[in-house]
Amino acid sequence: MKIEGQQPMDYKQEVVEFVTRQVALGRKQQEVLRNIGVSRSTYSNWRSEFTKPEVLFGGKGPLEPKVRGAKVKITPAEVERILDTKRDHPDKRHRVIQGLIQAQGYFVSASTVFKVLKAHDMVESYERRESPWKKPRYSVWARNLLWGTDWTKIKINHETWHLLTVIDFFSRKIVAWFITPQVNSSHIKAIYSKALAAEGITGSMAKPRLRADQGSPNTARVTRSFFSDLADGLLTFARVHRPTDNALTERFYGTIKQEEIYLVGSYPDLTSAEQEISAYIEYYNDSRPHQALWNFAPNYVHQINNKSLILAELEEMRFAAKNRRREYWSLVETVEFQKRQIERFQGDLVKNQVRENLSNLSKLEKA
Repeated sequence: MKIEGQQPMDYKQEVVEFVTRQVALGRKQQEVLRNIGVSRSTYSNWRSEFTKPEVLFGGKGPLEPKVRGAKVKITPAEVERILDTKRDHPDKRHRVIQGLIQAQGYFVSASTVFKVLKAHDMVESYERRESPWKKPRYSVWARNLLWGTDWTKIKINHETWHLLTVIDFFSRKIVAWFITPQVNSSHIKAIYSKALAAEGITGSMAKPRLRADQGSPNTARVTRSFFSDLADGLLTFARVHRPTDNALTERFYGTIKQEEIYLVGSYPDLTSAEQEISAYIEYYNDSRPHQALWNFAPNYVHQINNKSLILAELEEMRFAAKNRRREYWSLVETVEFQKRQIERFQGDLVKNQVRENLSNLSKLEKA
């Protein structure tokens, strides 16, 4: 349906503003004009009637941030996805919720997740003490270059046992672990050997360095001899009273205590403890989003082994999400505009275009 003849000034201004916004969102002007039934020459004449910028958009201009931002806000389907994910994981905070949604192939920023949850009164208070120590002065650029090891206490049948782990400083993956009633030099050798086997590192292949504190099992002559036989400089020690030198190991223990060990209190027996902790570490490695890994899971980062590729993937997800939202809100505005056209002209062609756009809108909401 073509819009011809004399039209009131307010309608012309509405058309010009609508087309200008659509073009700013990335749509082609000719396509927009075809959808609303206005010829290019007619639109050009109407556009020339508004030579002063203060006439359009109340003087704000089509690219004024408030107008622009409203057209790329998240869709109702994305809001519902955030709320559903929070309902499924009520104990998780907004950054973890963002990572769980990201794992499904959809990108919504952590700040947006927080705003949505706050608007629905689904944000709980959370405080952590700041570390008094300086940040560690190292950066690991690939897997299996630097590992960290330590142990923490757990209760089994109300007796003290120890969880001993090895963590990869690049991916935060727990490479090896076991539970033991006490820790000595034989356990340090055993956990490192278990980690090498888990990563398929054998023979003359380069061995990862191991960061450990200066406890007696680590500094024992037997332990030092074991590592020096493998290669020079494999065993490195954290400074005394500097937990940040082995910060990633300490951070993992803080996480597993809050999310697993402290919830149980005391495991009934060793078998139960091994089963429960094994299940948690599998979840931690394969599924749990990690803020320092851009909310990807440690095992995924470990497999990709290239943070540039991971950042490129994340940027691609952001770009796709932004385009999907632009398309959605562009269709919303087009449908509303065409509904007003139906009221003005009662055109069958416009009705068909509205039905088609509503169908497309429904598909976008389900995507």
